[in-house]
Amino acid sequence: MSTPRKLPSFSRLVAAQRAGPVPVIGLEAEFTLYVDEIKQLPEDVFGTAQKFVRQKMLPRKGRSFQLPVGGAVYFDTGVIEVATPIIEIEAGCAVRAGRTLWEQIEFIRGELDAWEMAHQQRMRLEGFSTHYNVSVPVERSLSPARLRQAARMLTYLLHPPVMLLAANKLSTGIGVRPRGDRLEVTADFTPDPDLMIAAHRSSRVSFSPCWSGLCTAWRR
Repeated sequence: MSTPRKLPSFSRLVAAQRAGPVPVIGLEAEFTLYVDEIKQLPEDVFGTAQKFVRQKMLPRKGRSFQLPVGGAVYFDTGVIEVATPIIEIEAGCAVRAGRTLWEQIEFIRGELDAWEMAHQQRMRLEGFSTHYNVSVPVERSLSPARLRQAARMLTYLLHPPVMLLAANKLSTGIGVRPRGDRLEVTADFTPDPDLMIAAHRSSRVSFSPCWSGLCTAWRR
């Protein structure tokens, strides 16, 4: 059994509150659903995610529900999407995000297994995409136009390591999308926890030194 993670001290929590928002990361994964080997929209099969999850879930903003194992699940344009909670950037944060996501995937798979037994239908998930999210430092105060410029620049910096770690021969490419208070790196789903964690860490490390250089250049 792994050693429980030590909780932050009260003094550290108070200091964090006084310092304001801290940089965070998060992971999302999307899956296509096949019922008896026929591709189906999860909205048509279940209506909402609560239909196939046996435990009562708390509804969240929009169409998402709070998973019993943490994070969220919802249907997004024809796929089942799971998302980790936000995780503060610190040593080992990419590992925490990766493990959390795969615990969520395991939970969803277990609920679909139970549905299979109850309804005598085969429910197969096919990995569709993975989204690696990194928050924008609050002190940068980037406008939407500057954020788009940052995303465009990062596509040239990120794609070699992320393609090496997360992509395959049929991958359609690596993208970076501005999302208001965060940037989102998009790639095909990687069916390997270690490679996914490495890709997320590579994305985060590539982001960090860019903010200072980008903002310095824009001030000139």
